[in-house]
Amino acid sequence: MRDLWNVLTKCRFDFSPGFWVLIQLLAYIPLSWVRKIKKLAPFALAANLFIVVGLGYVLFYDIMTVSEHGIADVVQFNPVRFPLLIGTAVFAYEGVTLVIPVLDSMTHQEKFPMVLTSALCVCVCVCVLVGSLSYLAFGEEVETVVLLNLPTGSLGTICVQLFYSLAIMLSVPLQLFPAVRIVEANLFAGSGKGDPFVKWQKNLFRAATVVLIALVAVFGADQFDNFIAIIGAFSCTPLSFIFPTALHYKTSESRWVKIKDVVLGFIGVVIMVYVTYIGIMSWGVAPPPIDRCATKP
Repeated sequence: MRDLWNVLTKCRFDFSPGFWVLIQLLAYIPLSWVRKIKKLAPFALAANLFIVVGLGYVLFYDIMTVSEHGIADVVQFNPVRFPLLIGTAVFAYEGVTLVIPVLDSMTHQEKFPMVLTSALCVCVCVCVLVGSLSYLAFGEEVETVVLLNLPTGSLGTICVQLFYSLAIMLSVPLQLFPAVRIVEANLFAGSGKGDPFVKWQKNLFRAATVVLIALVAVFGADQFDNFIAIIGAFSCTPLSFIFPTALHYKTSESRWVKIKDVVLGFIGVVIMVYVTYIGIMSWGVAPPPIDRCATKP
């Protein structure tokens, strides 16, 4: 959003990254008050459409860049920052908490395993394809947010950046939904349907949660790759690997399945501890995101 704004205004009004995080609270706070996940479906659908358009443009530009300029100078393996890749990859499972709410909202729940498997396969293919092609196109100069590598000021880049900004804004309330529901169930007694006082207590709690997350985002904005890796390792690894395997271990009767659960859980613990440690220790090493206004007169 900041990059798009600076390109359109030619850096006449250069606001800090923190400003662009906090200004989005105007949308996040009202959307966080939505009680039914089905009501978020139109926002999620719009976000997905915007993302598909953006991914198509990025892939097209990557292929054109490689065909015209060849493969960029790439580092085959970076042992120092490789753990951050693991944390970022695990971060891709940030939506794992939506599995049960989505299942509960489905009309034909028996089809959920097929839907989940298909969605994961598509996501894996897209992530590998976009990541690999973008790195082959830009090499070491690739930005953490690859949209910043697209040609500045072109109509396609402006549209894609706008679409992605809207997509993120529309998808955040859906990701927040299961977290606030779980915490609310333990903090507040009763429902707010018939009690406005309880309802607004929950609204204030949701608003405060969104503000807290925004402040954390402000802190991590300049070190986005480390920030994502730490969140992925410390938060998404337990949700995706450790907790599910522990629950599956208790409910399974097969010895072989229990062994697999133990191995997967152990790998999850190693990833959580080691990648979190590397992300913290290497904080500040990577350069900040590109700033279009850094060289303005």
